[in-house]
Amino acid sequence: MSAPHLFSAAVFLAAALPALAQPQASTQASAQVPTQSESRTLKRIHDSGMIKLGYRESALPFSFADARDQPAGYAVDLCLRVAEAVRKQENLPNLKVRWIPLTPQNRIPAVSNGLVDLDCAPNTNTLERQKQVAFSVSHYVSTVRMLVPRADHIKGFEDLRGKSVVTSAGSTGDRHVRRLKDEYGYRDIYAKDHGESFLLLETGRAKAFVMDDVLLAGLRARAKEPSKYEITGPVLSVEQNALMLQRDDPQWKAFVDNTLTDIFHSPQIRTLHARWFEKPIGPRGINLQLKPSKEVLQAWKKPSDKAEE
Repeated sequence: MSAPHLFSAAVFLAAALPALAQPQASTQASAQVPTQSESRTLKRIHDSGMIKLGYRESALPFSFADARDQPAGYAVDLCLRVAEAVRKQENLPNLKVRWIPLTPQNRIPAVSNGLVDLDCAPNTNTLERQKQVAFSVSHYVSTVRMLVPRADHIKGFEDLRGKSVVTSAGSTGDRHVRRLKDEYGYRDIYAKDHGESFLLLETGRAKAFVMDDVLLAGLRARAKEPSKYEITGPVLSVEQNALMLQRDDPQWKAFVDNTLTDIFHSPQIRTLHARWFEKPIGPRGINLQLKPSKEVLQAWKKPSDKAEE
């Protein structure tokens, strides 16, 4: 895997962290936080004075490049709060953040090879992926469906026989498109990222785009004519979305999980959700108007890193 380009120069954490109230660390979580000497990742961050974070360029509202080409989104903000917790524990007032753009295809090698310390995106936690990487407690819960042109009147996979179906290579939608191909007789296309997948749908080279429903809603909202597209079809799976990190550093995972749990159990999580899912975001002022579902609320109430399958 060739290393992706690094996002500009590393920036100081103080400049990168959004102006939101910081969570108050619980006594229990603080007692469990490992020391720098126990975690290989924390030691590397401490010695270098830099934390490396992965992000996506078109996974709105979780992780995307904003109008200034800066990383932004719900998962990006969560990672910045983990970085702030590292800064405080390791006594690194000048901690720098280096952002590295990743794709669904190269994210797992990037994490497992240590190119990034934490991947800030809606990564689906699966048992198969756990063989290569670790996942934080879930930060969101979504479902996999399809986005189609409204004028085509597509309601399910039975309407796609002989047509082209696209998904992003290496994504959660990838396995569903491969699994159902023979049963429904469609042509499968695997784009390099979500932006390219939507472009294929928008230009008519594909008739359906299979992916997490929240990501589909974000991409639809960015279209020239959002009303031309609808999310439809059966729920193919329920996805536990999490941050991704190396699997052989349990102390680093415990640190990340404790930090996220503190956020989930504080009023800050509602502020973060409202900012990215319920208000205008991005250069075009897109508003997804999505309230937290009962599954998302449960994920915040009882944080877990359990995979769906």
